[in-house]
Amino acid sequence: MIQLTEEISSQENMTAWLSQVENPESSMVRDSVLSLLQPRLVSCDFENRSAEFLFRVQDWQLNPEKGLHGGILVTGFDVSFGLLCHYFAKQHMVSTISINTTFLKPICPTDVIHYRVRITHLGHTVYQLVGEAYLEREDILAATASASFIKLQQTFEEPI
Repeated sequence: MIQLTEEISSQENMTAWLSQVENPESSMVRDSVLSLLQPRLVSCDFENRSAEFLFRVQDWQLNPEKGLHGGILVTGFDVSFGLLCHYFAKQHMVSTISINTTFLKPICPTDVIHYRVRITHLGHTVYQLVGEAYLEREDILAATASASFIKLQQTFEEPI
């Protein structure tokens, strides 16, 4: 398990830490929504405070019209934003303050979604973020989002 401290913040550490989303036994995935969504780290950039995660649409995520349910799309943004915030918050818990999503294109059952997220303001307690959701087929922009997160005083008992 990779512990997060200010002293070891680096591109290498960020990549290793965020890659834990692909391990079903990691404490950040086990017994959480991540185990259902199964995100994959595509890339991250420590200097630009950004990351890209891949999510495959699954049958259980579809609405009655057989497209991706809008709430699942927002959940993908929330998870992607949250993972990025957790890296920079270290062992502190974070919480979503607000998230605003604009839906641009429908998402099909066979789609793969790439969430590209970036922290635009890294305050002492409040983080501002922006993101885009692209469909892997033809690199179609399907949605955009902005969010605010708060770094809480509480820390995780078990390292994540």
